[in-house]
Amino acid sequence: MNRLVIATVAFLSFAPLAAAADMPHRTFAQQDQVVLNLTSEGWVKTDTARVSVFIELVQQEEGADALKKKIDGSLQSLAKDVDWRITSSRQQLDQTGLNRWYVTAEARIPEAAISGLQDRAKEASSPGYKVNISDVDFTPSLAEFEKLKADLREQIYQQALDEVARLNKVMPGADYHVRKVDFVQLYPVQAMDAAPRTMMMKSGMAAESSGSQGGAELLVSVKQSVSAQVVLGRSAMPMKQE
Repeated sequence: MNRLVIATVAFLSFAPLAAAADMPHRTFAQQDQVVLNLTSEGWVKTDTARVSVFIELVQQEEGADALKKKIDGSLQSLAKDVDWRITSSRQQLDQTGLNRWYVTAEARIPEAAISGLQDRAKEASSPGYKVNISDVDFTPSLAEFEKLKADLREQIYQQALDEVARLNKVMPGADYHVRKVDFVQLYPVQAMDAAPRTMMMKSGMAAESSGSQGGAELLVSVKQSVSAQVVLGRSAMPMKQE
């Protein structure tokens, strides 16, 4: 009886294996792929400069609202129709008991309004109220950098599609498609600041040496590069059954 049970269990154990061996198997072709490294580059151009202003004033009998209006008026006299922003404000009592204010502001100013900034700052100043142009930065804005990067990514996508069309033309019926686009290198904006700032400093020195009181106009373009690893592949097709 025990031998009969053991034989039955052994038969049932091997039966699925035998059935699986008799069933036809579908094997798949190896998924081939083409890996490309694509790069696109371009130039960021701008027609504005970021201007920073430092205002030092002694508060007399004016209230806070009057001081704010005075500061806003001074900024508008430097450049109209721009978005001036107060970036810092500090109040301090000096040794004589006078209340001093230190205010910084900035705005992006069009090229046409850059010239003569120092002259207008002097005209806006008065005893106990001094307006200084602390920095003129010709580096393109972040929005301008981001727009160029988006355009460069679009060029990468188009290059990838062009490679797909080229590959399918050489290998009819292969049906290659873009499987993956991996952006491996995006140059940061900070890495591009050195050259524009150097040119800005040189232009300022040239203006001072020539005796000019206006800002030197030297808008710059900055080169940016975007790289991506692109994988082209085709869907695996089942081979004949065995």
